[in-house]
Amino acid sequence: MRMIQLLISLVFCFCAFPYTAEAGEPVRLIFDTDIGNDIDDALALAVIHALQSREECELLAVTSSKDNPHSSLCCDVINTFYGRPQIPLGRVHQGVTPKDGSYVRKVVEYSARGKPVFPRRYQQAEDIPEAVTVLRKILAEQPDQSVVLVVVGFSTNIARLLQSPGNETCSLTGKELVTQKVKLLSQMIGRFDKEKPTAFHEYNVKVDIPAARTLYELWPAQIPVVVSGWEVGRAIQNRASSIINDYNYVKFHPIKIGYEYWNQMPYDRPTYDLTSVLYAVRPARGYFGLSKPGKLRINEQGKLEHSTDPNGNHRYLTVTSVQIFRTQEVLESLSSQPPAP
Repeated sequence: MRMIQLLISLVFCFCAFPYTAEAGEPVRLIFDTDIGNDIDDALALAVIHALQSREECELLAVTSSKDNPHSSLCCDVINTFYGRPQIPLGRVHQGVTPKDGSYVRKVVEYSARGKPVFPRRYQQAEDIPEAVTVLRKILAEQPDQSVVLVVVGFSTNIARLLQSPGNETCSLTGKELVTQKVKLLSQMIGRFDKEKPTAFHEYNVKVDIPAARTLYELWPAQIPVVVSGWEVGRAIQNRASSIINDYNYVKFHPIKIGYEYWNQMPYDRPTYDLTSVLYAVRPARGYFGLSKPGKLRINEQGKLEHSTDPNGNHRYLTVTSVQIFRTQEVLESLSSQPPAP
């Protein structure tokens, strides 16, 4: 009887957490972002650096799905600020949202007394490699089933990766490469709460619907997908009080400056992208709940929907009032953590 109870317990644990990080081993993470369209991308990248400083993850590469030169350069600034300028960068070619937005150019070009404040590795975006080329190279170098993809913008780069043919870097097709090397897709996309208006169309889907459709059509069935919907990040706010008080350990901080440029201070901002990062690195810490297993797809209206299926491998995050309070504190602490000495 005790053995039966143990087996039931193990099955329950697997169903509750389809993906778990290896104990004591940093999560190998690739961050694909549309940084520049919202400030949460910058905060999410800061969280990754804090977790790497704690030896909980290893940031393998940062790729941008926003087709603006200052998007990748802003990633370069942030990586360099946190003492990791060597992290490979990739930028989308012929992507979407080419406008600067309100902060990435300003952060990259920020100066004091006529001199640039933030050093970076690349002086011009044209020198940064194309995103899919970087993704293929980095994935090919990793152990099998070892990489977590965190995607917090459009699906452009990942859709193209899945469609890519084999080349001199790796003979595997993109789908074969993902199947062999990736163990989880953690993505900020969609909306799944019961209060969702019929007309609601989540930004990361609607800006590049074909790419989102391709991603979910081609994604390998055996690799788990956990998405963080609009409602989760909306419920957990990064407060202006944290920006005002927690980043003053240096005179010029790229995250604080970007936040102040993105909107008129003081304002609180949802933690949309930060939630996907936190789940990817700390999936079993109780910050979120998980939906029942199922299947994600883009419907005829171009919206992401989740259908329950016990054999499915796709879930979305949920959050309770207790989790909201706890996770808010964790994310504010991580995103404002100083660079490692």
